[in-house]
Amino acid sequence: MPDPRAADLRAPAVLAALADLGLGRIDVLDEVGSTNEHLTAAVTRQVRGPRPDRPWTDLSLVVTGHQSAGRGRLDRVWTTEPGTALTFSVLLRPADGGGRSLPTQHFPWLTLLMASAVVDALEELAAAGARIKWPNDVLVDGRKVAGLLAGLVLDEQRPPAVVLGTGVNVAQEELPVATATSVRRATGRELERAAVLRAVLGGFVPLYRQFCADPAAAVRPGGPLRARIGERMETLGRTVRAELPGGAAPVTGTATGLGEHGGLLVLEAGGARREVTAGDVVHLRPAPDAPGTE
Repeated sequence: MPDPRAADLRAPAVLAALADLGLGRIDVLDEVGSTNEHLTAAVTRQVRGPRPDRPWTDLSLVVTGHQSAGRGRLDRVWTTEPGTALTFSVLLRPADGGGRSLPTQHFPWLTLLMASAVVDALEELAAAGARIKWPNDVLVDGRKVAGLLAGLVLDEQRPPAVVLGTGVNVAQEELPVATATSVRRATGRELERAAVLRAVLGGFVPLYRQFCADPAAAVRPGGPLRARIGERMETLGRTVRAELPGGAAPVTGTATGLGEHGGLLVLEAGGARREVTAGDVVHLRPAPDAPGTE
């Protein structure tokens, strides 16, 4: 008998609504260790032995009723009670209007576009006041309500793809850390996970297509998608400390904008401007005069 913890996500009306968005293959799992790991493994297995009846095309989706061994940035473990979180991963094979695959330098924007879609979905469904924390968290009242994690899928026969995982805390009463929250705890609203999934992907798919059609125009300074993300970002205008990978010295200063490829621009106290392309960012305090996005 199927595990009921995924019944809400497997309902025919839900699957029909997702298909109407133009998604590729849709797999709904009762339980899995990690949707990102599952999808990555499935795609790479197909490379070695493809199934033409159910190919993993662009915008294919894996969603689960319970993720039992999820991980976030820096390999942090993240687990919650079954049936309380929305966890899904999407396969992205970004290509422009002419069918040419986008260079990997554009890929960091994909995480920010999904974070923007999460913010809009939570505002639409629960008036949550959610905001993006660069590079891959969504906050409500300063606490993490959603996290995103992207990974490359490399294949000698095809251009690189992205597996982009998203986890939204929908109905938890208890969270693994004090810095996290859920929609229920933050707003008192009882949301259906399927409604959140439809709203997030319904917002993300058109943004993704707009980005792929002309990424340079979409995220240039003043471009519509760069502006959209900046308007929803809690990090900009804040004094931050960016912990860099590899043991490099942290970067501390005011986050002033987003760079060409989605990096965080930080103005240090001495006047030097740094672009952080990877790292763990800590919000220290609001800046007195927050600059706009660049």
